[in-house]
Amino acid sequence: MISRRALVNGVTLHYVAVGSGPAVLCLHGWPQNHREFLPIFEAFCDDYRFIAPDLRGYADSDKPYADYMPATIAQDLLELADVEKIDRFHILSHDLGGPPSVALAYMAGRRALSLATIETPFFGLDYDTYVDPRVPYWHLSMHANMDIARFLIEGREEQYLRHFFRDFAYNPNAISEDELQRYVMQMKQPGNLRASLNHYAFIDEKAKQLAEFAKKKLSIPTMGWGGRHSFGAHCFDSARALSDRAEGGVIEECGHWVFEEKTDFICEQLGQFWDKSARM
Repeated sequence: MISRRALVNGVTLHYVAVGSGPAVLCLHGWPQNHREFLPIFEAFCDDYRFIAPDLRGYADSDKPYADYMPATIAQDLLELADVEKIDRFHILSHDLGGPPSVALAYMAGRRALSLATIETPFFGLDYDTYVDPRVPYWHLSMHANMDIARFLIEGREEQYLRHFFRDFAYNPNAISEDELQRYVMQMKQPGNLRASLNHYAFIDEKAKQLAEFAKKKLSIPTMGWGGRHSFGAHCFDSARALSDRAEGGVIEECGHWVFEEKTDFICEQLGQFWDKSARM
């Protein structure tokens, strides 16, 4: 695994490059970084080339005070693909990496081979069973109120993240203590909490942007999986609303941290999905 930095779209991103083969661009969620994809790297590094940045606002990447809309982050990834001289790529996302991954799938055009969204909140969609993720998940609205969120979290980062990693999981020990402490250290870095909360800010505006994209269905294969004890059917139902070539479902005995909780299952599903997508 090689660490690199690149100036893209006005920000410097830290990212890792792993493996060889067809490219996969990875977009992580909150409060994690590129490390959440380590189980995927280990399973597929002989078959795929992964480019996984710490998204703007996180970890060792720049932390601007503005510009966190899905299309902006998608542009970061498009320019990062150019830096790495990648023409076509699969897209893999988790959690709040999902909204910009959807924007990326639309903006990339023919460059995108597939879109896999795992435990993703989808904003701005309109189908019969759609429920805005802010309804079941209290923290989405709280984090969007950045001043209050910072006031409540600063100085209590470990207690707060321990709650997230334990209570949003089916297996409360899925995230190791070592990984937990890495994410706590990240959240205590100057500017990280403030910047990362921007990924929750302006959800109404982000929903409108994504709704514009969703007026036209994606032409690429799309996959959505959710944990039974987390987003459940929301992910697959949303993937079907975005693409007529959708697959996925609900993972039993699983919470939000799918890559850590159900590594073997999700690796099997991704392997089959990427293989089929390459042949279509």
